[in-house]
Amino acid sequence: MSTQRYRSFEELGQVQQERRRASASRASPQVSASGTERLWVQVHVAPHAERSADHECRSIVLDWLQESFEDRLPRRALRHRSFSIREEGASCRAVRVRGAGKDQWALQVERSSGPGRQVVTSVTVASVLGRSTVIGIEVHDRSVVSSDAVLEYPSELLAEIAGRVPLLQNGRRFARHPIVLDTEDAMNSFLQMLVDRGRDMPFAVVSVPPEEPDVEMLEEQWRGLARALAGLAVVWVLPPAMTFRLSDTVGKPLSVFLGAWRFYRPGFNDRADRARHPLVLWNRLTDERGLGLTTRQFQRLAAEERQRFGRGDRETLGFDAIARTAVGAGRGPARLVSFLRNRIWGAAAGSAGPGRTPREERRGTRGADGAAAATGAAEETPLLQRKLKQARDKAQVRATRYEQAKQRADAAERERDVLRRRAEQLAGLVRSLGGDPDAEIPFPATWDEVAAWCDQSLEGRVSLTGSARRELGGAEFLDVALAAQCLSWLGYEYRDGRIDGGDPELHGRISEIDDGVFNLPSGGDSFECTWDGRRHTVDWHIKRGANTRDPRRCLRIYYFWDDDTRRVVVASMPAHRRNALS
Repeated sequence: MSTQRYRSFEELGQVQQERRRASASRASPQVSASGTERLWVQVHVAPHAERSADHECRSIVLDWLQESFEDRLPRRALRHRSFSIREEGASCRAVRVRGAGKDQWALQVERSSGPGRQVVTSVTVASVLGRSTVIGIEVHDRSVVSSDAVLEYPSELLAEIAGRVPLLQNGRRFARHPIVLDTEDAMNSFLQMLVDRGRDMPFAVVSVPPEEPDVEMLEEQWRGLARALAGLAVVWVLPPAMTFRLSDTVGKPLSVFLGAWRFYRPGFNDRADRARHPLVLWNRLTDERGLGLTTRQFQRLAAEERQRFGRGDRETLGFDAIARTAVGAGRGPARLVSFLRNRIWGAAAGSAGPGRTPREERRGTRGADGAAAATGAAEETPLLQRKLKQARDKAQVRATRYEQAKQRADAAERERDVLRRRAEQLAGLVRSLGGDPDAEIPFPATWDEVAAWCDQSLEGRVSLTGSARRELGGAEFLDVALAAQCLSWLGYEYRDGRIDGGDPELHGRISEIDDGVFNLPSGGDSFECTWDGRRHTVDWHIKRGANTRDPRRCLRIYYFWDDDTRRVVVASMPAHRRNALS
């Protein structure tokens, strides 16, 4: 048997702890006790927060929920009460329990992306008198075959809450933004925490390239990574001068420099295995695809660590427990009514005749009432049968009318499709003769006119979702005509190219509009939306202003192609979305 020498008992303890961590990772890195993947993140509202912090947190969660559902939330939801809604492939429930010095509100969203797949996301805002409010986020993968449930983790929601309400995590200020190690004191503190055996929060360290002129783009990437890892890991920014300090402390093979990114798991030290703390070189981070893949990789690694070490900090109830408490609280009035009824019966029993007990008196009364009820039921039976026959006849008439209306609707849709194809053929004939069938429809001059203009001039070609229409109301992009020109390009050049089988020239720079306008995959900005009762992935966008975040000069049109209706569906415009890579 091979032996190994250690210089001290401390070194032996570090090696043994590293072996235990590796063994736990191999045994069950992502599976909970129930056999399904479960991720739990918990934060506290800081003591110096405003008294309305709980209300603010619930409002932010409801705003996030509204972006996921096409229909508007019910009025009970806006009042932070219990409610439930359902759409195809998704459902949502919310419960609230108040009283006895506590106020617990929980929301649960169930999504099913296909047969045998279901991911449940729960958000809890619970406060108890004399304690800080606790916010809990749980992602539970209930799929038959485990999917990539960490992608359902609402990191942008937690980052949004932290931007408006001061939060604490593990007793420290919640890290919403990347932390720049630009001083010696900050670097010394970071190095101590990096090799601390008690650290349970992963570190994502990004180094600054020595010769990168676009600092604004780098800062945007760092902020996007921090938002994607909100609640799961802390992002640190390492300037070139500080990379030497890190290399001197942990060794060059375990360091990070020249623009690379590295993920440091808990339990790291200068003798750690490099494979457990992956390094991503700078040349893999130069495009949106590489950034998206790296961000998702870091999310998965951080989720694994959170699932191993984040179960012991659970101080608040989950959705199921709060829902059971809410059901029990709702039964309180029923129990009170039953208690009062029994007391009234008891008082009435005191007036029973001599020689008869209260129980006998009630039995006699009930017997007489039962006989009378049987007689009345026999008399009412023919009447009920006539009413039942009338109801059945009325239902049959309505079913016949429904089938007739459905047939007329189907015929109208077929006629509409024929007329639409005929109109497209005529428009193509006009273009082949050198004319412009849309010349009489000018581009809109204000954002209030864009939705109506799109419905009129691009009908059957481009559709706007409900959320995209709402975003137009507060749009700040200055060049409305340019945005309309991009929509027109999607409705004609892009749509015709998709119908004809795809055109590679439709990807990249759109020179016929402007040299600064591009049609590219969304990468890390991809998201999902509900359209026509189905879930769709929005993974393409038209962009202008890649090096600015000013909403007046930055244009983004996020869209997807719907094969069933053969049209382009715009899910968000004209601002840059705030998500994992924004």
